[in-house]
Amino acid sequence: MTGPRQPVPGYPALAEDLLGRQQRAREHWRTPGAERLAMTPDALAALDQAQQECTAGLKRIVERLGQWPGRSTVGPEACQAAVNIAVHSDHNPALQRTLLSLLRKAVDVGDATSAQLAHLHDRCLVNAGQAQVYGTQHWFRLDGRLEPHPISGPAQLDTRRASAGLPPYDDQSRGLRERHGPHASISVSAAAEPAPLPERHAA
Repeated sequence: MTGPRQPVPGYPALAEDLLGRQQRAREHWRTPGAERLAMTPDALAALDQAQQECTAGLKRIVERLGQWPGRSTVGPEACQAAVNIAVHSDHNPALQRTLLSLLRKAVDVGDATSAQLAHLHDRCLVNAGQAQVYGTQHWFRLDGRLEPHPISGPAQLDTRRASAGLPPYDDQSRGLRERHGPHASISVSAAAEPAPLPERHAA
């Protein structure tokens, strides 16, 4: 017996655009932290430019749709690709906050998931210098150890994560370490300051 059929995206060309951008950007997102710190300024500028192009593409899609590219418009995979691009759009915090607002509206009508919202919400908080809520944002020290950015109310963390459809923090942290290893990738910045790394969306 086959599983339930996925809804056909209403905008297949936009879905293809988002998925293509994500595929091209993943190489940059996954660059090991040690390698990124050793890159030349020109190489780092190329990475930054690639991310800016991804963000600009997402911005155009959002403006065309007048809403978040959710599951009903671009399908679940491209919706997740849009979330991943938005999470990495640290160079434009004002746009990142606008995208967060649009994603929240999509979640309210069932067109995106609470877990997706949790990741972008945490990222915006971290980029604003505030404690995250769901424990989704991490950075890697120069010795390769994974560290979460500060978390608000850590005693209630797993309760909040459960409400957003995320697994217990210890399970997710263990999965991150297993996937990324000792030379894990940092996100966008190669500066000495901790650079946030989003978890992949919850399975």
